[in-house]
Amino acid sequence: MITSFTSITEIETYLLSIPKFSTGGSSAANFNLNRMIEFCSVMGNPQEMYSTIHVAGTNGKGTVCRMFASVYQEGGYKTGLYTSPHLRKVQERFLVDGIEISNDKLIGFFRKFGTHIQESAYTFFEITTAIAFWYFAQEEVDIAIIETGLGGRLDATNVLKSDLSVITSIGMDHTDLLGNTLASIAFEKGGIIKKYRPVVIGQLPKEAEDKLVEIAQNLDSELIRASDLAPRIDNRRIQLDIAGSKINLEYPGKRIDAVNSAIVCRGVKQLEEKFPVSLHSITSGIENMQNRYPNTAVFEKLHPGKMWYFDGAHNPDATGQLIEHLLNIAPAESWTVVVSFMKDKLTDDTTRSWNAFPNLFVWQMDGERAASTAEMIHCFPHARFIEASGENPVNLFETELVIFSGSFYFYEVVSNWMGTKTNSL
Repeated sequence: MITSFTSITEIETYLLSIPKFSTGGSSAANFNLNRMIEFCSVMGNPQEMYSTIHVAGTNGKGTVCRMFASVYQEGGYKTGLYTSPHLRKVQERFLVDGIEISNDKLIGFFRKFGTHIQESAYTFFEITTAIAFWYFAQEEVDIAIIETGLGGRLDATNVLKSDLSVITSIGMDHTDLLGNTLASIAFEKGGIIKKYRPVVIGQLPKEAEDKLVEIAQNLDSELIRASDLAPRIDNRRIQLDIAGSKINLEYPGKRIDAVNSAIVCRGVKQLEEKFPVSLHSITSGIENMQNRYPNTAVFEKLHPGKMWYFDGAHNPDATGQLIEHLLNIAPAESWTVVVSFMKDKLTDDTTRSWNAFPNLFVWQMDGERAASTAEMIHCFPHARFIEASGENPVNLFETELVIFSGSFYFYEVVSNWMGTKTNSL
């Protein structure tokens, strides 16, 4: 496809023509940093024109990125944020002070580099990463928070010379690409650690933490543990011990968000000489994160009048944390559960716990990576499947408590269902 990129429609059409990991799996990835190094060179290495925090991890990295961005905004810094995947449109991946990239800016990028992009056949993620690097330089941000896509060591984002590396968690995910042990996955995630630059880690299994300690020591990188702040939740408030005093945060999230908050506090402390931020700005930034960065698909409330939620939990650790949270709210029989999975996520470790919920539905998404109805019914023998040709599925859900989950890519489908339902109220 050869296009002149004169309109946002042309850009969207072109991007949709490139296989994404959600639909193409490993065929949509190209783990070779040489291509990204070349692309950055063509752009004039914009990623070196501002400070960066680079965040990897099996779970929690999107939440941690948003927390960091909110804290630095609260502290008065112009802040870039690059995350993935997007939920409705690609512009969501590129934010400056919480505002999406404009269509004009996106067109400007493709007018400048579109010919090179088409000649080089970059992957979808390489292109979006380049957009982020270029856009943040154009906007002259003070600091940018950059989320890895997959792994870390060979991820397209790992051309950064980041001021701080963060590894939120290590669990069994993408084992076909990252290895089938916690140590091997930690090795890939730990590839973002930079020589002489600090790294903050979350709550990790010993095998994974030992590997990261080894990597950090070899690079003379100071390793900082979020657990030093004794993160905990008491009465739906996060409590941390900072500089000899206890702080309380209003944050009605899951228990793991206490650890995520501690990661951010430790990270901000490491950069305080270059980017001083008051304790008030830290606490206020974390508490106001959901207002600045809504629709994160992490236990997001979908319905204005009912307790209907979406959470993109798609691996054993994330699913376990979500189910623990659900059961703290109400017993399993009170919930209606609606799930849709990618084939590679349909593992016994991820799906087993959902069978404790008697009101269970499955939905088949489009794409070669999506699990079929038959594959999901095999994992959930008592589940009911939703027919694509039927009425709006939300009419099937009569309980006050509904959770949609299984994959972030299910979010757009559910949003369409909810839009139809909401318009009819």
